[in-house]
Amino acid sequence: MKVREGSMGGLPYLAVGEGPPLVVLAGLYPKAGVARGPLRADHERTARFFAHGAEVFYVNRRPGMLPGTNMAEIAAEHAAAMREAFAGPVDLLGMSTGGSIAQQIAAEHPDVVRRLVLVSTGLRLGPAAKILQRQLAARVRRGATRRAAAVFAADLVPWGPLELAAALAGWVLGPRLLDREGLSDMASMAEAEDDFDLSKLPTIQAPTLILGGARDRYYGPALFAETAALIPRSRVVTRPRRGHVSVLWSPRARAEIHGFLSVGVGSETAQAETAA
Repeated sequence: MKVREGSMGGLPYLAVGEGPPLVVLAGLYPKAGVARGPLRADHERTARFFAHGAEVFYVNRRPGMLPGTNMAEIAAEHAAAMREAFAGPVDLLGMSTGGSIAQQIAAEHPDVVRRLVLVSTGLRLGPAAKILQRQLAARVRRGATRRAAAVFAADLVPWGPLELAAALAGWVLGPRLLDREGLSDMASMAEAEDDFDLSKLPTIQAPTLILGGARDRYYGPALFAETAALIPRSRVVTRPRRGHVSVLWSPRARAEIHGFLSVGVGSETAQAETAA
C-alpha cells in the first residue's frame, strides 16, 4: 500500500489505505513528525498495520512543542485539525501516550470522535510510566542526551538482560540519531502527560474499545478496568501474555480492533472480557 505524507492543520501525518477515515495517534517517540529518517520505517509499518478497510491518518506530534504545553491545549489542536480535515466525526485510535491524547479529545471534543480505540493506555499514567517519563524529561532538560537515549532505548525491550544491551546501544547511537529539538518537544509531551487524568474530565460518550496486555509494565489490567469504569460504552480486551508494545503483535488483538471498527455505531455492547 502506498503511503502519502501530509499535514492536518499543523500536525504531520502519513495516510494509507482506502475506506472510512481512521485517525491514529502515535506513542511517545524521541522525534516529532513523520519525515524520512531513522523512525520513518516504523511509522509506515504502524500506519499500514491499521489500514484494513480504512483510510488511516497516522499522526505523530508536531515539532516545536513548547515547555509548559498542557494536554487540553494538545487535544484542542488535534480536534481543530480534525474538524478542518473531515466533514464529521471519525474513528480515533490512540496508542500509549497517543491514547492519553485521544481520551482528552474524546472527553472535551466529542463532536470529532465517532468511535474510540485505546491501546496500551489508561485513565492516567501508571506508576512505572510516570517514573520513566519524568526521568526522560529531567535528563533532556539537563542536556544529558546520552542518558535520555539510554533510558528510552531500554524502555523498548522486555524486562531482562536485553535492557542493558538496549541501554548501551542508546548511549552510543542516541546522539547520532536524535536531535536536541526532537528530545526537547518529547520532554514537553511527557511533562504534559504527567498531569493527565481522565477522572477529572467530562465523561467520554463514544463507543470505546480498550485493548491491553496483561504484562504491560506501565499500565496493566487494573488500570485498564479502572479506565473502562469511567467510559459507559466501553469494552476491555486483555491479551494474557502480551506487554506494552507486544500486544499489537497478537493476531487476535488486531482482529478485535478491526472487528470493533467494522460494525455500525451503536451496536457495541459495554462489557469487559479477558481473551484467552
